[in-house]
Amino acid sequence: MATDTTPDRFLLHETGAGAQAWMGRNLITIKAVTDDTDGHYGLIVSEAPRGSAPPMHIHHRTDEAIWIIEGRLRLVCGESDVVIGAGAFTLLPRGVPHTFLALEDTKMLGIMSPGGTEGYYFEGGVPKTSDTPPPVDVARMVEAGSRFDVEVTGEPLAGEE
Repeated sequence: MATDTTPDRFLLHETGAGAQAWMGRNLITIKAVTDDTDGHYGLIVSEAPRGSAPPMHIHHRTDEAIWIIEGRLRLVCGESDVVIGAGAFTLLPRGVPHTFLALEDTKMLGIMSPGGTEGYYFEGGVPKTSDTPPPVDVARMVEAGSRFDVEVTGEPLAGEE
C-alpha cells in the first residue's frame, strides 16, 4: 500500500529568514530542514567570500545539488575540476570527494537529499553572532561529520585563478 509522503503544511521563510551559522568563512542560512520536507531534502543558502574553501570532504548519505546565484567557483568533484559561475547547476553525488574555491564572492543555493545533513552546518560550524566569521575550526567540522556521515578527506583548495 502506497503512502503519501507529501508535506501537509505550507512553509514560508521570508527573505532573510532562517537560522545562520559560520561554516569556516562561509555564512550558511538554513531555509528548510528535514522536518519541514518530511525528510526529502534540506535547503541552505551559502555565502562564500572570495578565497574561501572548505576542506575536501565526502557526504556518505546525501547527494548535494548546488545552483550558483552569483559569483564564481572552482569546483572539484572526483576527477572533475571546473570553473562555474552564476546560473550553473551541479550535482555532487554521495560518496564522491568534493570541495570548491570561491574565485569571487559567491552566493549559492544548496539542496541535500535526503534531508538531515543541513544539521551538520550548525554542529560543525558556529552560530552567527557577528558579521565577522570566527577562526576556522576543522577539528569541530571533523567531529560533527562523524554524526552526519560527512568525512573530511583532505585539505581545502588554495590559490586563485
